[in-house]
Amino acid sequence: MTLSNDSLSQQLNISLDRVNRDLERIITYDQDLSSRSVVATSILDLIRAGGKRLRPLMVIVGSRFGESPENRDVYKLAAVCEFIHAASLIHDDILDEADTRRGQPALHRKVGTRTAVYVGNYITCRVIELLTEQDTELENYIQDLTSVTTTQLCLGEYQQMEQRYNFNITLEQYWEKTRNKTALLMAASLQAGARAGMADPKVAEALYQFGDQLGMAFQVRDDVLDYMQTADTLGKPAGADLRNGQVTLPAMIAMEDPFVREQLMQLTEDSPSEAFDEAVGLIRDCGALAKALDMSHEFMQKAWNISEELSHYCAHRDLQTLWRYFEERTY
Repeated sequence: MTLSNDSLSQQLNISLDRVNRDLERIITYDQDLSSRSVVATSILDLIRAGGKRLRPLMVIVGSRFGESPENRDVYKLAAVCEFIHAASLIHDDILDEADTRRGQPALHRKVGTRTAVYVGNYITCRVIELLTEQDTELENYIQDLTSVTTTQLCLGEYQQMEQRYNFNITLEQYWEKTRNKTALLMAASLQAGARAGMADPKVAEALYQFGDQLGMAFQVRDDVLDYMQTADTLGKPAGADLRNGQVTLPAMIAMEDPFVREQLMQLTEDSPSEAFDEAVGLIRDCGALAKALDMSHEFMQKAWNISEELSHYCAHRDLQTLWRYFEERTY
């Protein structure tokens, strides 16, 4: 059975309406921000456009391993995690010069790059501002997310920029970038939820590792999908990452073939579209995608093994639901 975003939340018995209301309140309750400003309207449009809300769901699931699940602090943390993710997507789309996001024009295409950067910065600053409004342990959890997670997200974006058209990128560098860009926030969401729910520290650490493995698998699958699907499905040309100079796992594996490596090493920012089309075809045809998926499956197996260590918790079934959701997107 394939789980949609709505059915995932239903399977987990989590109200996305409540999550979305909490997201909107963070913006609408800011007395210094005009409700008619381009910043407010842009963020509210992003919220109302929907999305997977995976990270808020992971926060809430994490809290269910503690003595105080789904308390008020947990839902605030869920909103914080989603906003951190949203800000990273805005900046990511600008850096990638993406035209669309979820089938709609990317924010920087609608309001201009300068305004979009400001919107992304406002989201991040608004999250940090929440620190000064709290008198509870929530401050500690938000501080972990903002001081560590946002720093690593920025580092991941910088690594992506620095490594453009670097066909000598090592596997170690790729894993580090992947963890910073994607896996870390998923891992931190589960861990922060567990801590806010007053879970045992060892359980919170296990949930962090579970989220890390899911995030790594998810990003590898996303990198493979970039080569597998058509422009109509993706909303952008197949191999868009490569066309933007991003050398991801499929290309790295493909370059184990000397001929493919020679062809890819000739690509530059000024190469014609036909050269990229040929390169994408070579990567598709050499078996690299299947090998990359095998590596994604290894991460999924490690995540499963971690979840089994928590099988004596009732919330274990929620981890299995999350795992199945990711599994369907990594096979």
